[in-house]
Amino acid sequence: GELAHLLGFWCRWQVVGYNNTTARGNLNWYAPVFRTIGYNTTDINDINLNDGGVSTVGWGDSMQIVGPLGNASAMYFYWDKSIDVSQTATTYYWGDDTGAAVTVSFDEGDGIAIDNANELTFDIVGAGQVSTNDVSFAARENLNWSGNPFPAPINLNAITLDDGNTSTVGWGDSMQIVGPLGNASAMYFYWDKSIDVTQTATTYYWGDDTGTAVNVTLDPGAGFAIDNANSLTFNIKIACPY
Repeated sequence: GELAHLLGFWCRWQVVGYNNTTARGNLNWYAPVFRTIGYNTTDINDINLNDGGVSTVGWGDSMQIVGPLGNASAMYFYWDKSIDVSQTATTYYWGDDTGAAVTVSFDEGDGIAIDNANELTFDIVGAGQVSTNDVSFAARENLNWSGNPFPAPINLNAITLDDGNTSTVGWGDSMQIVGPLGNASAMYFYWDKSIDVTQTATTYYWGDDTGTAVNVTLDPGAGFAIDNANSLTFNIKIACPY
């Protein structure tokens, strides 16, 4: 309502921090929920791995950021300051495979994966300006990694596949959301209203493998993949909750 609108307006001018989640083992799919002040992007160095000072993360661990949308082959490591080849790091930092520090920006809605291969315990922490803009980007073929880029929960149905009414998406296509953080086995399909078993859908909708509509909440930063297996042309749109 009006309060949420005012809160969103107020927050976009604030410098904030958000302790997003405790990492699980292996890949943690994630979408940064803050952008760099004055920009519609997130700096890689605003994402920290926080182990509470017990020194369980560092250059000896395979912490990686993999696969921002459109840059799926990129890989960055979380290095201990002692390995920094530029001799300027004062704490852990993101670097390439040689240990050289990197400066990388992620657009709103870009999805990343932090690989906790050693199943250590740490928090993923972000800081910056609250994201309050709708997100839209053109789908590539195969997997499109994204997530909830807002510091508030959104419903699965806030994510739509928009083909400009050319009927290139629907129940006949294998459009799926796979693997929200903490629920990696979940899979949902984008169905045409004609297949809705509840007979209540008025447009395309997210459902399970039987066509039954689903009501799923994605927490802030929760990551997912939309599989464009048929290489169709459409936009992925994520609606801001404010």
